Amino acid sequence: MKLALLIITFGTFCVHAQVHEAIIADESGVGIPGVKVHNISQNVFARTDENGLFRIFIDPDDSIVCTMTGFDTLIITPKPDLYPIIVTYEMKTPVQEIQQANVVRKRLEDFDVGFLPPIKGVQIYTGTNAVIELAKLNGAKSTGNPREIFAKVPGLNIWESDGAGIQIGIGGRGLSPNRTANFNTRQNGYDISADALGYPESYYTPPIEALKSIEIIRGSASLQFGTQFGGLLNFIIKDPTPSTPFELTSRLTGATYGYAGAFNRIAGTHKRFSYQAYHQYKRGNGYRANSGFYQHQAFGQARFYITDKISIRAEYTHMNYLAQQAGGLTDLQFEEDPRQSLRDRNWFAVNWNMAAVHYDHEIGSKAHFNIRSFGMVSTRETLGFLGKITQADPGTQREMLRGTFKNAGIEARFLQRYGSRGKGRDIHGAFLIGGRYYQGQTTADQGLATEGSDADFTYLNPSDLEGSSYSYPSQNGAFFGENILFIGRKLRLNAGIRAESIQSGSSGYYKQYLIHPVNQDTLDIYTQTDTNEVRRSIPLFGGGISYKVGKRSTAYTNFTQNYRAINFTDIRINNPNIVIDSALRDEYGYTAELGFRGLLNDFWIYDVAAFYIFYGDKIGLAPKAGTTFKERTNIGDARNTGIEIFTEFDFFKAFLDSSQQGNHSLTWFVNAAYIHTEYIRSKESNYIGNQVEYVSPLIFKSGMKYRFNGWSIQVQGSYNTEQFSDASNSIVPSGDAVIGLIPSYLVFDFSGRYRFKKHFIVEVGINNFTNAKYFTRRATGYPGPGILPSDGINGYLTLQYQFRAKNRSFQSML
Repeated sequence: MKLALLIITFGTFCVHAQVHEAIIADESGVGIPGVKVHNISQNVFARTDENGLFRIFIDPDDSIVCTMTGFDTLIITPKPDLYPIIVTYEMKTPVQEIQQANVVRKRLEDFDVGFLPPIKGVQIYTGTNAVIELAKLNGAKSTGNPREIFAKVPGLNIWESDGAGIQIGIGGRGLSPNRTANFNTRQNGYDISADALGYPESYYTPPIEALKSIEIIRGSASLQFGTQFGGLLNFIIKDPTPSTPFELTSRLTGATYGYAGAFNRIAGTHKRFSYQAYHQYKRGNGYRANSGFYQHQAFGQARFYITDKISIRAEYTHMNYLAQQAGGLTDLQFEEDPRQSLRDRNWFAVNWNMAAVHYDHEIGSKAHFNIRSFGMVSTRETLGFLGKITQADPGTQREMLRGTFKNAGIEARFLQRYGSRGKGRDIHGAFLIGGRYYQGQTTADQGLATEGSDADFTYLNPSDLEGSSYSYPSQNGAFFGENILFIGRKLRLNAGIRAESIQSGSSGYYKQYLIHPVNQDTLDIYTQTDTNEVRRSIPLFGGGISYKVGKRSTAYTNFTQNYRAINFTDIRINNPNIVIDSALRDEYGYTAELGFRGLLNDFWIYDVAAFYIFYGDKIGLAPKAGTTFKERTNIGDARNTGIEIFTEFDFFKAFLDSSQQGNHSLTWFVNAAYIHTEYIRSKESNYIGNQVEYVSPLIFKSGMKYRFNGWSIQVQGSYNTEQFSDASNSIVPSGDAVIGLIPSYLVFDFSGRYRFKKHFIVEVGINNFTNAKYFTRRATGYPGPGILPSDGINGYLTLQYQFRAKNRSFQSML
């Protein structure tokens, strides 16, 4: 009886309730992702996917309300005769810039790169910005080849001493690439570096296979995120697909030098709940001897919509790896054989753990509030012989350094749109205000470890270390505001402010040794203790203007102040290759730029920018006068000027009409930057006029990509002119290879991709297929010291399988 009643009830529901499938698009017909769809008659929710598509159960005469920040509310009463087909509804927006940004997004989907809209969520984007779309991007994603990933972002200098994508080192516009420390590096909008101010280096890079896009923000809008000269580098992890309760993606990669990688991800959405989790494992023997490694990365995310306007999202990230360090080489050794290694007892290990919680509240159609809290507990350990590469490893007790990073922060943002419209006037915009509190605790220990050759990260005397033991507390409070004003449909003004309150310090001890000048015996040991604390309040300002000179072309200019606090962790580490100036000061300066960017029809994208950076009290490496040491010190004031050009052209779209194009696409991109840097003031007069270290005056990348049906094939070349590794501009290398010229290099990469109609993708490629012998870095300590050769020719093959379950309930919600 109960079964019969259930069948009758279900049958009655099926007779009346039907699935309505539709697309929400803007005024130009481009689908809008993330629109909230609410059947108010049945209190059922849905949300549009990346193409603007949604599915929802309805009865005749039901009313559906569609809302999205920045768009007018849309009310739908679907007609029964439309149910079997997919219909399109139009959402209007009074903010013309958003509509045009959506048009540009649609037109740029084949270019793998684009511009960010001026307003997105609780963030305002102005000045030079770029978003790298990874869905169709060619390249070695498993090994994270940065030459291919960042190929279309101009002005980036890349350290290529890690052939497995474990750590990315990039610097822009003449800034050092060292562990991307000149960028404010984030994942999904929260910090991932060791200490955002005291030690902004990042030992963690998310898997490229897990990412949706990478955002790079420079100019005044970057003040929302931090004070760094380089701006913001934000890794955006893919969202769970809203139209399925379960999706599985599995990728297997095999490559030369014993590389093997596996990436597995599950994700889905059910009603108000969405989730995802992934794991990446990779291992390899490395290009050089004594450079084997393995790495694990895991990520979990859950999101729940409390109401159709309020959501909460929690994330956890874990990464650990162990890598043997092959050490550096002298210039002669590099010329003889770049794959050789003179160190077999050096190791490097990282254990990274991060958590974050996001709360989002859309207040009406014009206001958005977000609060994010985040924290990290991580360690970094190095072990080995740190002596000059000209010294043989004596096989005695090794030097060990352990860094422990604990930090937590909270950041709140509120964005309000406003406007005034009427006859003869069209003024609208948005203002953003926010605050941030951040607290970090870094400890750095240095002492002796075992004489063995394995990865035994154990101190011999943990309670009385032979080197040093320091604690570095830091606190940071910040307030920031940004306003963007649209005057008519052409003129846009923006202004931003950031006020920083920074407190950092150090407390601990270090040991000094009195050595006999003849037999090198230790005559005495002195333990020195000290405590240091610095407080400062820093106001920073920025502003910009942009003007639409065509339908989809814009001229822009902006100015922003910058600041970078000293790293106390640099001061007390004992390195036999360099000495540290204990009177290091904070770095300061500003950035100005003038640019022109746009899109011609849908076949030509371009962005040209000129920039000027003043870098005060720049910290760098130089020979210490009267000694044989190199010193890390405030060298002086530097000036970086340059021009960046990016353009990409689609030949089929330009010269053939749509009926002749078929499914063919042939694009050619050019990415070029000319950068002139020099020291304009220095305590060492002979440095004035010298070029800033680790700056290639000319960086040039170019490539062609051909697409047909599921095929995608690309060839690209990357060229850097020679660069110096120290402020004295030494051309002749030092005997230990720590300083000297870094020669120019030209590298070519090939990549291919084929997408089957269902489930499978095959990727193949050969990096550095001309087998160029080159290097991009001379290391002063780990993982050197000395020259760190970049990888020679290497190939890879990736097989991807994806399964997506059908959502039979069609009542999913992000």
